[in-house]
Formats: sequence, structure tokens, C-alpha cells
Amino acid sequence: MELEREPRRKPTPPKSTPARGPTPVSPTTVTRTYTAPTEELAMPNERTYAREVCVIQGILFLTIGLIGFVVTDLFSAHLSASHNSIHLASGALALWFGFDSERSARIYSFAFGAVYGTLALLGFALGKTAMATVGHVAEDRFLWKLIPGVLEFGTADHIIHILIASAFILGAALKIKRVKRMKV
Repeated sequence: MELEREPRRKPTPPKSTPARGPTPVSPTTVTRTYTAPTEELAMPNERTYAREVCVIQGILFLTIGLIGFVVTDLFSAHLSASHNSIHLASGALALWFGFDSERSARIYSFAFGAVYGTLALLGFALGKTAMATVGHVAEDRFLWKLIPGVLEFGTADHIIHILIASAFILGAALKIKRVKRMKV
């Protein structure tokens, strides 16, 4: 007994789209084009002041963070294990954003400049004359015991934080681009 087969049918194109030719554009069709910022695309690896500040500050933070575990009163600062860990994290982030892009380096510089500036101003405002328990163990006029025995900031810390904040904010505010010079 033989089975009967159905004859094959040719596929037909869908009726809503034409078989050939361009798609007709109706008057209500909206076309959008995206133009990327030319600053980022022109030279993604160009050296700018914000990126250089992030890289230099990142290297300094990592170095101070590592040295601080051995020398707890470096620059008369109050360097504890938690303070050094914060320096290491700040340094890693600064390097990350410094190598990422100009935009992210500027955002990081503004943000961390504000954080370190606020930290310094709060230290001077809330600091009291007291004896430190970590780092540079001496009486300090503006000692701010954020976490007593763990994280304390003294006058030297506040001054260093102001310098760090100034460098970061200047790095973000100035739009200086380094020109690569070609050797002849």
C-alpha cells in the first residue's frame, strides 16, 4: 500500500512587504541619528590634566597606603590600618578612573576633591585638643576621633586632605590637554 504525497507548494512572499526595492517612507516616519561626542572619540588616550592628576594621586595614595602600615606617623599623620586601607582603595579608584577616560577622571576628581575637602573642613570644625591613640601619638589641637582608636584625623591629616582636595578639584576644573610631540 502506497501513501499518497501532497504536491509541494512554492513559498509566497509576505504581502505586507514588497519583494524588491526600497522601503517606502511615510510622511510620519521619524528617523533619528546619533552623533557621538567627538572629544572622546578623537583621541581616547590623549593626556589631559584630570587624567594625569588621577594617575599621580593614585600612585601616591597606593604608596602612602603601603608605607603607612610600616610607618604610622608619616608626615605627622595618624595612619592606622583602616586609614591605610582607605588610601589603598582611593588610590586604586584614582588609577582606574585616570586610565579610563577624560570624563570619568573629571567626575572622580570632582567627587573625591569634594569628599577630601569636606573631610578636612569637618576635621577642623569638629576636632578638639586631645591625645591621639593611633598614628602620631601626641597631643593635637584639632584631633577628630571619627572612630576612636581606629580612625582618627589630626591637624596634619586635615592639611594633607586640603592639599589632596585642591589637586583633585583643580585637575577636574582645568581643561588642559597635553600635545604629543613627534620626534623628527
